[in-house]
Amino acid sequence: ESGAGKTEAAKLFVKQLVNISQGAEFDGLEEKLIEVNPVLEAFGNAKTKFNNNSSRFGKYTSVKFNNKGQVKGAEMTEYLLEKSRVVFQQYEEQNFHIFYLLYQGMADDDKYMLGDINLHRYINGNSQACTFAQGGTGAGGFAVEYQELMDCFKTVGFTDEKVHDLFRILSGIVHFGDIEFEGEDEARICSDPDVTSNIATLLGVDETNLMLAMTRQVNVIRGEEVERKLRLEQAEDVRDASAKSIYTNCFSWIVKECNEQLKRNDIRDQPSDTCMGILDIFGFENFESNSLEQLCINLTNEQLQWYFNEFIFAMELKEYAAEGIDGSDITYENNEPLLHLLLHAKPLGLLGIIDEESNFPKATDTTMITKFHQAFKGEKGYIAPRGNEDVFTLSHYAGKVAYEGDGFLEKNRDTLAVDVVGALRLAENMLLNKLYGGKASEDGRSGGKGRGRKASVGTAKSRMRQSIKHARKEIQKKGVKTVCAIFKSSLLSLKDQLLASQPHFIRCVKPNHQKQAGIFDDDLVLKQLRYTGMLETTRIRREGYSSRPLFADFIHRYKVLALPLAGSIPATAANCSQILKKAKIEGYKVGRTKVFLRYFHADELNGKLEPFTSAANILSRLCRGYNARSKYSELLRVKREQDKQVHDFCNVVERKINALRDVVEFIIDQDDNRPKTGPGSLGFKEKKVKKSIRKSKKKGMSRAQSIKWFQEVETKKGSGLTDDGGFQQWFHGIISRMDSEKLLREQPDGTFLIRVAESRYGYSLSLMFRGRVKHFMIDQVQGDRYKIIGNERTFPALNEIVNFHSKKSVTDDGDKLIKACPTEGPRQDLAELKK
Repeated sequence: ESGAGKTEAAKLFVKQLVNISQGAEFDGLEEKLIEVNPVLEAFGNAKTKFNNNSSRFGKYTSVKFNNKGQVKGAEMTEYLLEKSRVVFQQYEEQNFHIFYLLYQGMADDDKYMLGDINLHRYINGNSQACTFAQGGTGAGGFAVEYQELMDCFKTVGFTDEKVHDLFRILSGIVHFGDIEFEGEDEARICSDPDVTSNIATLLGVDETNLMLAMTRQVNVIRGEEVERKLRLEQAEDVRDASAKSIYTNCFSWIVKECNEQLKRNDIRDQPSDTCMGILDIFGFENFESNSLEQLCINLTNEQLQWYFNEFIFAMELKEYAAEGIDGSDITYENNEPLLHLLLHAKPLGLLGIIDEESNFPKATDTTMITKFHQAFKGEKGYIAPRGNEDVFTLSHYAGKVAYEGDGFLEKNRDTLAVDVVGALRLAENMLLNKLYGGKASEDGRSGGKGRGRKASVGTAKSRMRQSIKHARKEIQKKGVKTVCAIFKSSLLSLKDQLLASQPHFIRCVKPNHQKQAGIFDDDLVLKQLRYTGMLETTRIRREGYSSRPLFADFIHRYKVLALPLAGSIPATAANCSQILKKAKIEGYKVGRTKVFLRYFHADELNGKLEPFTSAANILSRLCRGYNARSKYSELLRVKREQDKQVHDFCNVVERKINALRDVVEFIIDQDDNRPKTGPGSLGFKEKKVKKSIRKSKKKGMSRAQSIKWFQEVETKKGSGLTDDGGFQQWFHGIISRMDSEKLLREQPDGTFLIRVAESRYGYSLSLMFRGRVKHFMIDQVQGDRYKIIGNERTFPALNEIVNFHSKKSVTDDGDKLIKACPTEGPRQDLAELKK
């Protein structure tokens, strides 16, 4: 379908080729290959009823690669540009994009004499496009597209002079539509003189020659030139044919220029070079009014559908035959009869009749339609109307299309009057002069002074006669070919090119005709799937043998059903048959190298494999579990060893730190008890200080002093005592840090004891938590209150600390005092506290 996304898909495909290639043989080639698309779209695409960016020409891009995978070059071939769009567009459609882009960027440039877009007949048919095109280079409208086009011109390699000449020619084409005639039998130009003057200036042709070419024709009869005045409708046809011819030649020149930029003449082709072609062709069309253009477009799609059928379905039957499988029951829809009717019917196909009628001066579209009916009435694919209308209907693979015969012959002849060719050969616009085989004027470049002068009638006629003679000789030399003849030749050439290739098909499906996102028309999509052969392909695969594994692949996957797993099983037809019979599969075929299975056989075979698959999954799961557990056990063992080493290390470090802390605390207490002056004060000599310290150690904070402090001070406060005067289970006398750790070592978390400190007036709390013993200092602070060092809270009695922290943790780790540390045997530590 037109608008399904073929052009966008083709662009993305070329871009992907460039991205995955190994570079290019010369700089800039990859970028140029991508940037030619906006140029060709500007000149070859237009908005239609069904597509905002419809390709109005066919394009075959051949990308060449060397044996290293580098892009070597590219060449494009264009097919059947819809030239009639230059002079006429259907309702709500637009002319080619380039005319609106021209106005977007050049409307204010006096060199192009564009004037008001709404006053030009060829391009003012769509008011929305005209409004958009007046935005200017810095505004909205088509500003982005215009700038993209100009950037692409530079990237691809178009010089400023060539672009300037091209734009002047386009401006001249715009003005061609404004030429008006009067007079029935002898046409005369009656439009504003500025119209022909502007055209002459823009194209660099003599205005007199131009006016003569529009209104009269010089024929050669028996060696003598005879001038014949044109009728009104003939003059209008000449005007429109001139515009179409100039635009078509410009488009062909653009394609040729792009091809020149996509290759280098100094790089020669090698036998190892390869080529990949991308065919982006116009989609199938069926408008309210269909003419010769739609016939050619739809014939192209018909030929491509035949190629698809030939490749997919014929290849299917060919493989059946190669494997010795009967494929007689496989059928598909064949469109060869319609192609035969159009191209090869005897004595003449439909295109042949159009060409034949085009050669008869007195033939009309009506006589042509009559011959169609006589030749093809009753033929498959051809439907004649019930009345006498000049229409005929063809049953294409995509549906029936009614064609109106009006204008067929004129469009097929597509002859440009030799007088017009003679005038254009004299153009001073260098590009236009080149397009029509003229000799460049001595004025030099286009835009020079003296361009478009109006010479005298005598001088103009003399120059014209010479130019017309040369033009007539060139035409006789090349021969006159009709549109159908050129198209048929191109189509057959394309067919040969495709048949020599290994094809890949990209099917683009259009979701809706509203050109809107988020809408999916089921009927439209189904229709496309049907006429593109997708449903037919599915049907054939379903009716035939959709799965065709090689013997070796089949045995490798399914041998467990019937053959030993151990050892090598030969890939033979007998072994394959044995597996299928054991699995009780019916309706299969065994070929020479492959097993042919129906679409449902794979499910049946996989069902037979299910018990084996389940068993394999169970074994696999158990083996993976065993391996995982083994690895985990080893990791856990290593972790526990590491944890023990860390725990032992931390205990050693903690003991050393605590011992050091006790020394520091003792020194601090000694400093507090040191006299301010006299012996033992800091002012004495070193020897006396050391002696005082040694003496202090003997006399100061000894074990006896700590016991005396507890008996005289702490007993009266009830520290560590029960109500009946005994000791609390958690209370201990003066025991060492290591003794407390031994008592707590095998105890659960939360087991604790409080012991009297030996080297200071205070207590120590020891607590088992998370497998290790934690130690805390308990000191008296101002007001004879008790405090665990590191905590802010103070208590009036030692026993209150135990009561409080049995409910609240000592630190943020959750270490509560849960259970008093049990002891066995006599308690010597408590006995000495009672003396």
